[in-house]
Amino acid sequence: RPASARGGPPRSRLRVALVAAVLVSLLVAVTLLGLMAGFTWLLLGDLATWAQGRSVPVVEFAMDERTPRVVAALGGGAALALAGTVVQAVCRNPLAEPGILGITGAISVGATAGALLAFTLVYGLTWRGGLASDRLVLVGIGVAAGTQALTALLLVRANPFDTPRLFTWLAGSTYDRGWDQVLPVLVLLVVALPLVWGAHRELDLLAIDDDTPRLAGVGLERTRLLALALAALLTAAAVSAVGTVAFVGLVAPHAARALVSGRHLRVVPVAVLLGAVLLSLADTVGRSVIAPAQVPAGLVVAAVGAPYFIYLLARSRA
Repeated sequence: RPASARGGPPRSRLRVALVAAVLVSLLVAVTLLGLMAGFTWLLLGDLATWAQGRSVPVVEFAMDERTPRVVAALGGGAALALAGTVVQAVCRNPLAEPGILGITGAISVGATAGALLAFTLVYGLTWRGGLASDRLVLVGIGVAAGTQALTALLLVRANPFDTPRLFTWLAGSTYDRGWDQVLPVLVLLVVALPLVWGAHRELDLLAIDDDTPRLAGVGLERTRLLALALAALLTAAAVSAVGTVAFVGLVAPHAARALVSGRHLRVVPVAVLLGAVLLSLADTVGRSVIAPAQVPAGLVVAAVGAPYFIYLLARSRA
C-alpha cells in the first residue's frame, strides 16, 4: 500500500505564515507577469493606465485578450489543486489526482453533465457495501481510459479543420478563453473553498483509516460521497476553463503537505495557492517563450510534473 496522504512532518506556525506570505507574493508576481508577457510586452505603467481606462488601443487589445487567460489559469490551477487535495484525502493515497474520477476524459463529451456521469459511474462501480479507496483508484483509472478512448473516437470523426483547436484544448491551454468559460470556475471556487476548508477536520480523519472517522462521529460514506462529488464539480469547471491539465492536482497537494505538514487546515489554502501559481506560470511561459507561437500550458506543466511523479513513485516504493 502506498504511503498515507497525511504526509509531512509537523511545522511551526512561523513557517506556515512565511510559506503563505511567499506564495501570496508569488501569486501577485505571476499575475502581473502573465498580464505583461506575450508577443507584445507591456510595462507596469501600461497596466496602470489600462486599469484607469486611459490606455492606447494596442495595450487595450492585448489586455482584453490576456486578462481572461490569466484569470482562467489562476482559477483552473486553484480548482484542480483543491480537487486533488480532496481526492488524495479520501483515497488516502498521495499518488491520486482528480483524473481518477474519470472527469478529464469525459469533459469534452458533455461538459459538466459528462463529468457527473463519469463520477456516478466510478462511484457506482466502486460501491460494494462501502467505498474502498484502492478499488476507487483502480475503477477510476479504467473509466478514465474508456472516456479518453471515446474522446479519441470523436476526434477521429470530427471536422478535420477543427482538429488542431481540439488537440490544443486537450493539451491544456487557455488559448481563446473568454469570460463565459472563466466565470463558472471562479463561482465554484468561491463556494467550494470555504466548504472544504471548513471540513478540514473531516478530511484529516478520512486520511487516517475507515474506523477513526466512525469513532469520531463522522458519517464516513456520506462525507466521502459529498467530498468526491465536490471534487468532480471542481475538476469539471477547471477542465472547461483550461482544458485537460495533468499533474497540477497531483503535485500541488503533495508539495503543500511537504511545506506545512499534513493538517488540512493548512494544506488546503497552501495547495490552492500553489496550484494557481503553477498553472499561471506555465501558461505565461507557454505563450511568451516562443511567441508568436505558443506551447499549451498543460504540456509545460507535464514537463515539470512527470519527473516529479516518477520521484513520488520511487519514494513510495522505498
